Amino acid sequence: MPRAVAILTGDLIGSTEAPPEAVERSMRILADCAREIGPHTDFTRFQGDGWQMRLVQPGDCLWACLLILARLRAQTDAPGTRIAVGIGEEYPTNGRDLSTAMGPAFTASGRALEQMKPDRLLAIDGPKGSIDAFRKLAFLIAGDLAGRWSVSQAEAIALKLDPDSPADKREANERVAQALGITRQAVDARLKAADYHLLDEMMLAFLAAYPQTEATP
Repeated sequence: MPRAVAILTGDLIGSTEAPPEAVERSMRILADCAREIGPHTDFTRFQGDGWQMRLVQPGDCLWACLLILARLRAQTDAPGTRIAVGIGEEYPTNGRDLSTAMGPAFTASGRALEQMKPDRLLAIDGPKGSIDAFRKLAFLIAGDLAGRWSVSQAEAIALKLDPDSPADKREANERVAQALGITRQAVDARLKAADYHLLDEMMLAFLAAYPQTEATP
């Protein structure tokens, strides 16, 4: 039976001007993110600088997007990416290669990427009427905030959003501080400057809108 998923479709920014090794570095970061998000998260590269990722938990979509943007921004020698999310059903396939996958979620994701303005980082869409204006606005705002991150802010955000980050806020920030070799107060300052408190509320809203389900391959 078809299942509801979130499909992330993206392309690297400025990849034609970037050296091949920089493009490969970004693709490795994307593949690493997919692997760490969960065992059922699939990643496929397309046409050199294009890619897709499948999330079996649609509620994770904004968190996954921000994790990707932060990890890429934290690397000064790796091109960033635009990301369009499509939430909807996918048709069953026998493999994990997304180049053969189909369904409304894939159509919505591809359409959202095609319609994105060049200066935007995030967009979301779905089958007609399934994604309201407020969710689209949340993605627009989140992408705008992420586009303002400094490298140091992105480093803190990337560690804060790590899949293995502790649930306790204080403990999580202490771990970020240890990893970066700075004080917890400095971590708090970076997260505040990066508008993490707003982004966290947005991520929680998407988790509430799409409750977790039992993951299947």
